Order: sequence, then structure tokens, then C-alpha cells
Amino acid sequence: MLESLDYIDEDGSNVPCEITVFALSTCGFCKRSLMFLRDNHIRFKYIYVDLLDMELKEKVKSALSDKFTTRIGFPFAVLNGNEYLRGFNQEEWAKKLL
Repeated sequence: MLESLDYIDEDGSNVPCEITVFALSTCGFCKRSLMFLRDNHIRFKYIYVDLLDMELKEKVKSALSDKFTTRIGFPFAVLNGNEYLRGFNQEEWAKKLL
């Protein structure tokens, strides 16, 4: 289900892993996480979950919660499909991605 979403691709010369960011368009932490990735030339894709219709938004949150058995907070970055970063802590993101 998550594979069929209409993500926005961001190109970058740094490809530490496959990164998919689930973000909110109005979230300051989400904006900072996307800027961190861009500033470090990291390739990733993202989607603004709050811009999806209500039914699809709930399906996305449920799919992520079920897959990772955790509560969902934004930004929510999926790394290689099997690891995640929840929220934006620059040190934590740098440790995982740089």
C-alpha cells in the first residue's frame, strides 16, 4: 500500500540508504528534516501525509504503525524499508545518515 503513494523524489549525490520521509506540510520539524537532507545532498523521497484525503491518511499511518509496531510521529523517515527515525533530532539523523 505504501509503495503505491505518489512520492516526491529529491535527487542527491549522497545515497547512504533508501530514505522515505512521511511529513506534514505545516510541521517545523518536518521542514527542518527535509532541509537537513537537502543540505547534505542526500537522495530521498517524501510525501506530505496531511495533504492526503482522510481515508488514505489513516491507512498510511496504520500501515506504518503496524509495520514498525510503534506510534507514528512526524517526520517519520523509513530507512531501507526496515528501520525508522521518528521526529527530527539532527544528531540522531546525522549519526544514521552521514
